Amino acid sequence: MYKTTLHILFTDVTGAHRRVSISISGKPEILEGIMIGVDGSSIPGYNSIEKSDLYVKPASSKIIDLSRFNKGYWVPGKIVMHDGREHPWDPRLIADKLADELHNEGYISRVGCELEFYVVENVEYRLGREKQYLLVRNISKNSIEKLGRSHYALNVSLTMEEPFTELINVLNGNAVTVSKIHRENGFSSQYEISLAPSSLVGLGDDILLAIASIREVLRSYGLTSVFLPKPFIDDYGSGLHIHVSLWSGDRNLFFDGSELSNIGRYFIGGILEHAESLTAFTNPSTNSYRRLIEGFEAPVYVSWGIGNRSTMVRIPLNGGRIEIRTPDASMNPYLGLSAIILAGLDGVKRKIDPGDPISYNVYEKREGKLRRLPRSLEEAVEYLISDNEYLRPIFPRDLLEYYAEIKLREARRIRSIPGIVDYITLEHLA
Repeated sequence: MYKTTLHILFTDVTGAHRRVSISISGKPEILEGIMIGVDGSSIPGYNSIEKSDLYVKPASSKIIDLSRFNKGYWVPGKIVMHDGREHPWDPRLIADKLADELHNEGYISRVGCELEFYVVENVEYRLGREKQYLLVRNISKNSIEKLGRSHYALNVSLTMEEPFTELINVLNGNAVTVSKIHRENGFSSQYEISLAPSSLVGLGDDILLAIASIREVLRSYGLTSVFLPKPFIDDYGSGLHIHVSLWSGDRNLFFDGSELSNIGRYFIGGILEHAESLTAFTNPSTNSYRRLIEGFEAPVYVSWGIGNRSTMVRIPLNGGRIEIRTPDASMNPYLGLSAIILAGLDGVKRKIDPGDPISYNVYEKREGKLRRLPRSLEEAVEYLISDNEYLRPIFPRDLLEYYAEIKLREARRIRSIPGIVDYITLEHLA
């Protein structure tokens, strides 16, 4: 029997994707009983050093087979304690608890996403006391000069055709359904992959597996995928647009026929009500706020519209769902999705009306007083500290306190690091 590797994916509280790997014989037909010990004190949001023993175990039967690329098998995982109980701060468990709560109230949530990313040949970077640099090598014959802006372009580089065909086959063949993939607006080979609607926990798993699969399949072709919200100067950011609907049996509660229902309106109202604090979970990196700026088609103001891509929340014209355009891939998928749904449910509970939809381009003009989304991670976390009651039914209070503390610490540390732009804007002092 040949030897291969099983990779178990999980997330820490901050949103970082992590994995542990073991050697196995052949294809893993049965995942039951697999548990791998880890040092919980080394993973943000888990145990202290004096009680550090934790375990990671497979959490789903959904396995991504990358063995033909010599990348083994990949499966989503969960964190359990030494006595076998699930860790109360495991982000996947929090999403699972919310799904159970929805079920108890007679609801089912369906969530899908559009994941944007760049593909380049190579990225090199360094941050040191005496040397800082970012060197990006674009795909040969697919550079800015060759293609320029090309949303839904026909002239996608031949370099990408085989890798993307393989990627779609891998994901669709392993129960992560890809509804489409296409070229996006970014000059430096930006693409978008859409994942079909799934359950709350299911989409969290799918996002982890899709990002890992994109990375590993492209890497096998000598390419690099970049999921940073704002990776390059003067180019478009990459979002993780979330599509949500709420169901009771076979009835979509957001719509009466083709019209938005009161429940749908109130759900939007809840998201807009908590928009600033919500970004602490949907946009949890300092890089996130380099994307949420004017001029690059990312949300900037707390707003909603019908078929209007300049708003933070929109109703696609083909209906059936609500799209939240703020999130990016630095989001912990389980915590971010849970926070979105809890904000919407708070709107339903309190019957928060979102007002009239915006029909104009909010990038070009603002009629009335639209609130601006936070300009920094620090600002978003400060909003979270003062507005988190809507999360309390599912998120443990101590987790929210820890999350705010660690994110503020992260933001303040990064703010203290000088960069190349300082030498350019303060040339007279350099």
